[in-house]
Amino acid sequence: MHASRRLASAMAMAACTSASAVWARMAQAQVAPTPVGVTAPVTPSTPEMRWRVGQCMGGVTYGAPFKWALSYGGGMVYEGDRIDLCALAVAKVGLGGAGASIGLAKSYGSLGTGSAITGGIIRTFGDPLNATARRTYVGGAVHLWPVLVLGGEIGYYVRLGDAAGAASRGKNVVTWSAGFGF
Repeated sequence: MHASRRLASAMAMAACTSASAVWARMAQAQVAPTPVGVTAPVTPSTPEMRWRVGQCMGGVTYGAPFKWALSYGGGMVYEGDRIDLCALAVAKVGLGGAGASIGLAKSYGSLGTGSAITGGIIRTFGDPLNATARRTYVGGAVHLWPVLVLGGEIGYYVRLGDAAGAASRGKNVVTWSAGFGF
């Protein structure tokens, strides 16, 4: 028992050390603006790191299994010269269930178009759409928003925690939603 605790502590320490090293490299890569009147040395033109914490997605949707739902996704946003990315965490709460997921989103162009891929967990409530009530599912989804404020998602989730011989109806669920976002 003590060996497993030591192993878990060592793994947690290694993860924290790695995360702090990455954070330090990101902070070092940030370039401070030059004060007015000060001449900056001439340097070769290289893209600047522009990571910041911010909102990546959010909105109101209708679909399965959530029915009407509110969602919000935020995380680390990178705004580059050629690409905009967001490493995000998403929370979604609806009349038929609630879910949490993590993933990566990418923006294309100036009209708010983009896509994302997420993996997560869903817990259904008493009356979900096309899913078994009061069950937990894990899976993933692809999110697309072809035009600013309009979008949707489609995913595949598998029910957890079934006893041997349990009914297979509703074990695998195709999730979907369409709605307005910001």
